[in-house]
Amino acid sequence: MSRSRRARRAHRAVRVVAWAALVVVACRDAPSAPNAARAESDAGQWRTWVLADGSALRPAAPPAPGSADEARELEAIVQRQAHRAVSDAALRRWSGHPTAPWDSVALGTLDFYFPLLPDVRLATPVRAARVMALLHVAAYDALVAAWDAKYAYRRTAPSATDRRVRALVPAGDVPSYPSEHAAVAEAAAAVLAYLFPAEDTLAFHALAREAGEARVEAGAAYPSDVDAGAAIGRAVAARVIARARVDGAAEPWTGAIPAGDGLWRPTPNKFVGVPFDAGAGGWRTWVLPNGAAFRPTPPPAPGSPGFARDVAELRALSVGRTAAQADVARYWATDAPSVIWEKFMLRELADRGIATVHAARAQAASSVAMYDAFVACWDAKFHYWVERPVTADSTLRTVFPTPPFPSYPSGHSTISTAAAEVFAELFPDAARTYRDKATDASLSRVYAAVHYRFDVEAGDTLGLAVGRAVVQRLKDDGAR
Repeated sequence: MSRSRRARRAHRAVRVVAWAALVVVACRDAPSAPNAARAESDAGQWRTWVLADGSALRPAAPPAPGSADEARELEAIVQRQAHRAVSDAALRRWSGHPTAPWDSVALGTLDFYFPLLPDVRLATPVRAARVMALLHVAAYDALVAAWDAKYAYRRTAPSATDRRVRALVPAGDVPSYPSEHAAVAEAAAAVLAYLFPAEDTLAFHALAREAGEARVEAGAAYPSDVDAGAAIGRAVAARVIARARVDGAAEPWTGAIPAGDGLWRPTPNKFVGVPFDAGAGGWRTWVLPNGAAFRPTPPPAPGSPGFARDVAELRALSVGRTAAQADVARYWATDAPSVIWEKFMLRELADRGIATVHAARAQAASSVAMYDAFVACWDAKFHYWVERPVTADSTLRTVFPTPPFPSYPSGHSTISTAAAEVFAELFPDAARTYRDKATDASLSRVYAAVHYRFDVEAGDTLGLAVGRAVVQRLKDDGAR
């Protein structure tokens, strides 16, 4: 099938991506309610990413206890519970972390697009990391703003106010106004609709409406809680999208591929002529001052002893690769590396029962670290334009086709080491586990014969610098 036909088929398939992802979400039980005893009452004061501070979007006060407005809302909830319109599955979906369904939607959408590379470039390594960073920054800032208002007003949930209102899901001990689920839902829906602008982005907004309706019908939120949370989410999304519009990702690359010995050329088997995201090294970063902040020193020159040594290692692997080495190589190539690390994060959050805003903080920090690491890596790749091993020696047998962009440094090494440093700060008892995973990610590219060892060593050093910069921001963000 020609590339143009594949691209047209992919475009038609876009119309069902969001709904397919939502079906996956709907068929899963939601995670258990996050550590309800941990109220995180100071989270509204934590450092934000796009808001000036947590109070920047504080809504007006909710209806006063005992007021006629409150009574009308309570009566409306009683009637809704008597005539249920929201399914039990939807109630469960919105009974846990407010970000969880949106993680599933984003990851499901990226998983759909990943096999369509190179024809449809919405899930390239750098762009996948950008999606997750924008989503998680929006969710985190929306939650910080919601927590600021929650503890400014301290409104009691409907099910704890009126005995006629049943608690259909655990309400926890967090004030209900504004609704955190509505805040995250509106922020996430708007950001994902911006990132994946297809007709069925309406599905994102339908899911957001369901989140609010489910919380009201469950007795966990008043309609005014949902309205206030939704307004916060939309305002946060507007700021995140405004930043995304000028971060450089939409700018076409107008450079030229340099020619010369040792420089990158299109590689088998597709010989993609325009490398992925060649301008990404100039995209706006979140923590680093720019992509060149930690640019590595030049790699070994072609023909040098260091270069010859690393090519010889790949020749030996090409004919003597073990089954275990091939398995490691394939595992780390099944998805964009940021998606693999995001799944590690979701498992940690679920296993540890991390509270709501702490969980969002962890996801934002790790996603930002991976995005900034990719920008830094792409700056170096397109500064040095180092040829891939299969260009240096066409007899090499790779485990899978060589990715269509320059070799030095390794993206898997850079972002995995950066992510592992953030994981080590957040989950110190598991630091060794995640640093070992980063090592596996790095070695996987050598085992596959798509990177030289000097690529992964430079990537490890670069990723460590990026990870430490993000960890320092975590230390200074006010969270306990």
